[in-house]
Amino acid sequence: MSQTIKIPKELKQKMFKYNVNWNKMISDFINEKIKELERLEHAKKGIEILKSLDFSYDGVKEVVKNRSNSS
Repeated sequence: MSQTIKIPKELKQKMFKYNVNWNKMISDFINEKIKELERLEHAKKGIEILKSLDFSYDGVKEVVKNRSNSS
């Protein structure tokens, strides 16, 4: 997929002064940003799951009781 972006004329003139593969640099930046956003999204989902679990003392007592009864 190809995407076109508009770059201000002054910035474009500055870019031409340097021997840089701008397409690769921009593509690499976008890939890293997407990875960062995906990690953040997964972390948020993990936090939501942890918040939904019952880690209260009563919950622990119930688990211990159930384990004792199943032995």
